[in-house]
Amino acid sequence: MSASHPGHQGTALLRLAGLPVRLWLAGSCPRLFTLLAEADRSATDYRAAAGRLAERIGEHLVPRPELTDRDRARLLDLRRALHNGHPVDARRCAAVAGLVADLPEPAPEIAGELGSLAERARWLRALDAHIESEIAGERARLRGLPWRLLRSSPAGAATLAHDAAEVVADIESRLAAGEDWEAKRLRQRGDYLWRLIGRGAVKTTPRSWLGQVAVLPVTGSTGSTGSAGPVGPPAGGGRPAGAAGATSPGDDALLSGVDGQPPTAHRYAVHQVSNVHTARERLAADRPDRGPERAGRTARAEVTLTGLHWPDGDDLVWWVVDPADRNRMREVRLRATPALRAVRRVLAQGPLPVADLLERLLGPGADGPGPRAALAGFLDHLAELGVVQGTAEVSDHLSDWRHTPTLESTQDGPAFVDVYRQVRAVVSAPAVERVRAATGQALRLAALIDQERRDRRHPALALVDDRPRTVPDLVRRFLDEHGDTPGPDHRWPGWPTADRPDSGYARLLAWLADRCDRGEDPIRLDEGLWDAVGAPEVDEDWPLDVLLRPLARGGPLAVLETAAAPAATDARFAHGLTRLHGEPSSVRDYRAFLRELERRDGGRFVEVLVPPMTERAANAVRRPRYTDLWTGDPDHRPYHAPGGSWEGGHEYVPLHEITLRRVDDRVVAEADGRVLWPMYHATRVPLPPWDVVVTLLCAAAPEGARRGCRWSRPLAAFPTRDHLPRVQIGDDLVLCPAQWRLRRSELWAPGASLGDRLRVLSGLMRRRGVPRWVFATRDGHTRPVPVDLAGLPAVRALDRLLAAPDTAGLVVEEMLPTPEQFLVTDTAHAPGDRLAAQLLLRLPVGVTPAELAARASRRTPATEPAAGA
Repeated sequence: MSASHPGHQGTALLRLAGLPVRLWLAGSCPRLFTLLAEADRSATDYRAAAGRLAERIGEHLVPRPELTDRDRARLLDLRRALHNGHPVDARRCAAVAGLVADLPEPAPEIAGELGSLAERARWLRALDAHIESEIAGERARLRGLPWRLLRSSPAGAATLAHDAAEVVADIESRLAAGEDWEAKRLRQRGDYLWRLIGRGAVKTTPRSWLGQVAVLPVTGSTGSTGSAGPVGPPAGGGRPAGAAGATSPGDDALLSGVDGQPPTAHRYAVHQVSNVHTARERLAADRPDRGPERAGRTARAEVTLTGLHWPDGDDLVWWVVDPADRNRMREVRLRATPALRAVRRVLAQGPLPVADLLERLLGPGADGPGPRAALAGFLDHLAELGVVQGTAEVSDHLSDWRHTPTLESTQDGPAFVDVYRQVRAVVSAPAVERVRAATGQALRLAALIDQERRDRRHPALALVDDRPRTVPDLVRRFLDEHGDTPGPDHRWPGWPTADRPDSGYARLLAWLADRCDRGEDPIRLDEGLWDAVGAPEVDEDWPLDVLLRPLARGGPLAVLETAAAPAATDARFAHGLTRLHGEPSSVRDYRAFLRELERRDGGRFVEVLVPPMTERAANAVRRPRYTDLWTGDPDHRPYHAPGGSWEGGHEYVPLHEITLRRVDDRVVAEADGRVLWPMYHATRVPLPPWDVVVTLLCAAAPEGARRGCRWSRPLAAFPTRDHLPRVQIGDDLVLCPAQWRLRRSELWAPGASLGDRLRVLSGLMRRRGVPRWVFATRDGHTRPVPVDLAGLPAVRALDRLLAAPDTAGLVVEEMLPTPEQFLVTDTAHAPGDRLAAQLLLRLPVGVTPAELAARASRRTPATEPAAGA
């Protein structure tokens, strides 16, 4: 938001694919698909010529009285074969040609055409045989290829070692036993490795070695940036990205290299962070009755209550992770005995060492092993139920900058890995301003879609009225009325259809349909359109994170993927980036913005901490400390930087102390006479019923903190159309790449041969105009799968999507940029290797936190507490 020195407009986060796209493209065979396209065109031409010849035979030869019935039958049989379009036998054509050669014109001419057609049929059969030979050769080439590709790549080998150790062991044992890659199990392993390569070479969502991050300066001046961030040089020395000598990017490029070179990724830093979820589960294993060593560790360990619980009559109700299914939660109901109430009272304000907890519960004068052992056994029982949980300080290790990716075994137990890169590149501040203006139009579209969608409000919010009710009470009432809620739905339904023909959204869809019918490609949206359809104006007075895929010069700046409330998408990398470069300006300025808003408007921001429920979820909950208050999980340490402190008035606000009420259709949260603005800075979607907790609390947050938009799948709004061209915001941003609906009937049937399936793919590219590189989803709802249609692995990838019996078809979207257009080069691999990239930008740039807070001030929810609160 702020500029730390002249020309510097803050920082951006660059998300990089961990593997060069070359590895993924190695599975393709463009030559084979050139042959398939040639065979398809030739077969089409042959069928047309054969049909014309069949008509001429029927018109000029079959009626000839000179023919015997047998000769006429032979002609009719040949005529049927020609109408079917199948390549005819040369001897058969020669026999018929000899039969009619002595007849009057045009019989001799038709006989000559039969000979020519027979030659074309012979050539088609030879081409088909050659194609089958090429397919066999390609299958042989691909055997074990993904295994060899991953092992040959530094990042690929690291991925196998860290993320697929069991798969590696299985493959090595099978190969040592003499199994071939055509064997079922190894073939399945090969398919998995191809998916791993696709994930690591085309997608950029950070995950272990497969998705990496770098920080870049946003600058608008020439040769002025002195570091990759607003503060000192990166760990390990060396000139950072955007160092002196960089040239300012032009207005026509969002992402540019320095010194006239393309954006280049070079050195690595590897951050290993302990898995706090796994560490917490050790408490149940370290029971006091399992030996003195474990008992000693348990006495030193800290424990706390799980955050989601409430009294219900004579009982206390907890929601804890279900040990039978770690991906869901279950209710535990216990009698509110004096002992249980005492444990709850002592742990109400946060974690305590077990030894201190025992001392406080037993009180003075309660010496002797009997009471202590009984109470320790009671705590052990509560831990097994999940009511009491162990706490664990997050430990981490950050390597120095290295030229090759290496992983040090420094962690005790499972650890998460985040990989950072040094990238010589800069982001153009003038181009970012163009992105901001175009994103404003996209937000108007999102507001128009929101108007069309009815009943979008979570049913739990209907329970909030003008009477203050505690959060646990509202959650309890919701569960009583609706029962156990299902898990989070990660599907994105796309644009809705228009339910009201007179709505502004319906007028927009009609306008888009008209442009499609006119053949416009791309379709450009502009400000005048939003005014014409009555799209709401959107206030841009709150920071906004936009995720883009940068494009090369000469066209739009980028593909706009999502816009979201700030400080969640990049939250888990703040600690690593701070240690490498100093605290990013995006973190520092956002914190200053929140505190300035508190000063101006009188409310208090409170961070909602939801416990990680699974091993994989524990990495996605890490975030910087943005607020001085927190609620939810009493133990804040797993969420924040190892060794980080909460000095300066930090305070835990239990959920049962927070009340919600409705004021003029706005939800207001309060605790201890203060108005609260709850915030949730994490990308992890909470499991039920924590999702209800977050929904209720965040309804009381300022509107800008709840904003989230994505514009994918506009084709869903046109169920009768099978294609929608690219949609752009003017000439600045691609809002939606082109999309095609592939219905089940135009794809292959189960059991079709590999050759027939490849011919279908070739036909889709030639006749439907589907590009070679696409993202495919099942009916548009599953996670997009990168597919190179010019390769055998595409068949297996699409077969997986089509496997569901109720699949009506696929939706494919052009991959933009294409692999040939990826901007970032990678020095860690072969020369010229390219990496897929995304940019995460914090908008607006060049605005100080105080200026932005002044814009947002008084748009925050009411700050007058309820009477008697």
